[in-house]
This record gives sequence, C-alpha cells and structure tokens, in this order.
Amino acid sequence: MPKRIALTLALSIALGMTACAPGPRIESETVVVAGLGAVQIERIDVTVVSVDPRSRTVVVRQGNYAWLVDVPPIFGDLQHIQAGDRLQIRRADGAVLAMRRARKGEKPSVVYTEAVSEPRFQNLPDKYVLHSVTLTAKFDSFDPSSGIVHYIGPAGPNSLRVKDPSVQADLGRLRKGDMVSLTFTEAFHILKE
Repeated sequence: MPKRIALTLALSIALGMTACAPGPRIESETVVVAGLGAVQIERIDVTVVSVDPRSRTVVVRQGNYAWLVDVPPIFGDLQHIQAGDRLQIRRADGAVLAMRRARKGEKPSVVYTEAVSEPRFQNLPDKYVLHSVTLTAKFDSFDPSSGIVHYIGPAGPNSLRVKDPSVQADLGRLRKGDMVSLTFTEAFHILKE
C-alpha cells in the first residue's frame, strides 16, 4: 500500500474517534455529492506529537487536545511521518448502508474496513480515500422526513443520513436506548503542510 494512503487511513482512525468529541476545533463546508446530495466535509488541523513505529502508535494534537492512534499493520510503516509534521484532515460521511440490532452486551465501538467497493464520493473536490465504518451506538431517534438517524456513539452524540428505504424501515422499529450497529462509508483526505 502506498505510504500516502497508509498515512491517510491511519490518521482517519484518529479523526473518526474524535470527530464528534468536544474539544478539538473542527471546521466544515458543504458540498453536493452525486447520489448523496449535500454532504458536510469536516476539516481538522493537527500536529503530529510523536510516532512510535515499533508499537505502531501515533499521537496527534490540536491545541490542548491530544489523542493516540493505534495503527494496524495493514496501513504500512510509519517511517514517513515524524513529530512536528502538520496535517490537515478532511472527512466526509456517506449515507448509512446497513443497520442491525447490536448483540446483547455489545458496547459502543468503531470498526474500520480497509476499502469500499463502490464509489460513493465521485465528485469531492480533492482526492479522497474511502473506507467503511461500522459504528455500534445507542439509538436516540430517527426522523423519517429528513432521513436522519441520531445516535450516541463512543465519542458522543452524532447523526447520519439514511437513504435506503429498508434501513429507514428498520430504524423506525427501534426505541430510544436500543443498541444498534450502523455501517456507512467515510471519505478522507490528508494534506501534509
């Protein structure tokens, strides 16, 4: 896997875990994406604090907020980044692709899949890397008129768009507080400043 893609995917995990957490400053803009409509692109500027290639960890910081990223081997080595590197991370959520009730005792979590098979973000303004995310979270509500599901995940409250009528119907049967696993796509673009 090329080093640039490895860095993109590895740091996307960091952003995914902190995107809706209070603290780091996240700016956003709206773009129209084919098949999805208006999509928010979040931008966060971070500085690499430390890199430990042996333990496969990277610490990134924005202001007083820092977070650790465990980078799986599939994302390549970490020799190409170093402390002090400034990164601009852009992130966009796609629509929910699938939903299932969480298994008994399942806790809020985020699981990343390396690649996405179908192109969902064809007309984003920059070159983005895609991956799938399965988020286990506490269901809060679903608004059928807007197609937005609200949930409380590992990093706090957030929402996603739902376009698929069968997924919308499944969400309509849930009650507030039910644990649910939502699968959706994300697109990331990392710029080294």
